[in-house]
Amino acid sequence: DALDVMFNKNDPAPIKLSPVPPKNQKTSVRKLGWGVVQKGAGIISLSLILIFMGVVMIACLFSSDPDYMLPLKLSPVAAVLLGIELLVHYLMSGRNFRVHTLSIIFCAVVVAGSCFMAVSLDKSYRETRTACDNRSIAAEIYDSSYKELKYIADISQLEVTVDINPLGKSAEKGMSALSADDYVKIEVELDGNYSNPSEFAEECKSIIDGYRLMRIPVTDYSFRCEDRFNSFRLDVNGSFMQDCTASELTQKVYHVYIENYDYIDDLDDFVGETTETESAAA
Repeated sequence: DALDVMFNKNDPAPIKLSPVPPKNQKTSVRKLGWGVVQKGAGIISLSLILIFMGVVMIACLFSSDPDYMLPLKLSPVAAVLLGIELLVHYLMSGRNFRVHTLSIIFCAVVVAGSCFMAVSLDKSYRETRTACDNRSIAAEIYDSSYKELKYIADISQLEVTVDINPLGKSAEKGMSALSADDYVKIEVELDGNYSNPSEFAEECKSIIDGYRLMRIPVTDYSFRCEDRFNSFRLDVNGSFMQDCTASELTQKVYHVYIENYDYIDDLDDFVGETTETESAAA
């Protein structure tokens, strides 16, 4: 017993060998690859296209400044993937070349659906962004107009309409970024007591010059003034009319003078509907 114990202590430590992978794993991978090849080209491309388009759409949705046209721009990648798979499949299969028609149809449907969704989302995003920019710039112009023009003209009401170009210089546009491709209209209602069109035109000209000093590219102006006896109206469209002098604008003022304003109230008795019997009796 003592000798057995001594001999067991002197035995070398057993060598641990790494397990040999079974041969079934290699054969299973080969069978899977050969099975995909036998079913036809298109299955692998469909899988890759689904993953690719899904990742692109998720990136667009979670971006702070999304470019929803990105799936449309990257859609040719799907054709490249499908073409590579067709070529590899042809080289591997030789005469047994097959095409999985259903997978290719699904590829086309996925790409077309992603592009259609991208166009729809981009259109909705641009419309919403443009409307917000229009209101923001109109508010900036209104605030600047109140600060600069309240001592120049007797303005009772001012309305600013802005329609910026959604394909302009940048996505975020302020009043300082307005350019010639943006539309700005100023409608002013004056509250002054003007005795003739010349006085009205001079005040309109001072407002036009005020906007030029503020460097706001106004496209059209519309001036109005209504009192008990006079009605003045002046529309200034384009740069040519804005360059006119006060005397030239006077000739373009539409002026209506009402000598006796009270007679309009008396007309209410004559504008009511009359029947045939009443007209016959009259």
